[in-house]
Amino acid sequence: MYTDLSFKVSQLRAKNQNAMLTAATVLIAALFITALLPSLLIQYIYAGQQLFKQPVLLEYIPIVSFVAGVGCFLVAIIGNLFRAKRIKFLENQIEAEGCYGDEDDDGVLEELESLAEALVKEKKASPKKKTTTKKKKTIKKKAKK
Repeated sequence: MYTDLSFKVSQLRAKNQNAMLTAATVLIAALFITALLPSLLIQYIYAGQQLFKQPVLLEYIPIVSFVAGVGCFLVAIIGNLFRAKRIKFLENQIEAEGCYGDEDDDGVLEELESLAEALVKEKKASPKKKTTTKKKKTIKKKAKK
């Protein structure tokens, strides 16, 4: 059970790291899109035209990229909070089952080993008694006849 729970904990931690890495990447990509895409559009798409007014597309690019970047980042943070709560629950469950090797457990194990050794020595020291169950059965049968 310990290995299963510890595997789940490690998987959740890996998901947290992956989500934050993805969110940071999307946020950085959104910043680059906000900074570079309008100038590229003006240079290549609107180059041959006379513009008296800024195109609507150029107004919406920063807004859309900001919302996408921050939205992805917030989703990652909320997901990480839920996973962190689950990780804490699983770690508490592991501790409750006593699966961690604490120093207190070592003392208990040493005491159990000494008790087991004492019982083995006691059993070796006591003489073995022969069972006379067969004789008792035959005596009872003879008495009944």
